[in-house]
Amino acid sequence: MSERKEALRSHMELQHAASWAVLEGLKESDMSVEVYSAVEGIWTVKDLIGHLADGERGNLGQARRLVAGEQTVPPDFDLDRWNRGAVRKAANRSSAELLTTIADSYSRALSFLESLDDMDLDKVGLHSSGAMMTTEDFLSRMVDHRLEHVTDIQAALE
Repeated sequence: MSERKEALRSHMELQHAASWAVLEGLKESDMSVEVYSAVEGIWTVKDLIGHLADGERGNLGQARRLVAGEQTVPPDFDLDRWNRGAVRKAANRSSAELLTTIADSYSRALSFLESLDDMDLDKVGLHSSGAMMTTEDFLSRMVDHRLEHVTDIQAALE
């Protein structure tokens, strides 16, 4: 494995470890705690876990499409609308199922990283956020995004 891939893998492992410890320690009573309140409504801990489950699966899918030379997301993709819909859909899933989806996506991302060469890491495509990113950025963003939201969950639970 190249030094660059090893560095990315190490970053992913560190971010995963920091966020997973918190997610694994959540109790069912934590799921209804409000984390965000916005014009669109309240997002609870469980809503955020649903958002993360969808987001990690989506980030990985975008990265796979990027490497395959396919369109990552449509040019008119509306991330806010997508996120609202994903949270609504996740409401019907158990928190345990959502956490399993996150763990699965993470494992798949590490396997995907193993399959790449450094040239693949440099491919650039449109991320769902609207930013142009490299494959490396997509994979890093996946775990960074999770840790950002987990930090907010921790603050809400304190």
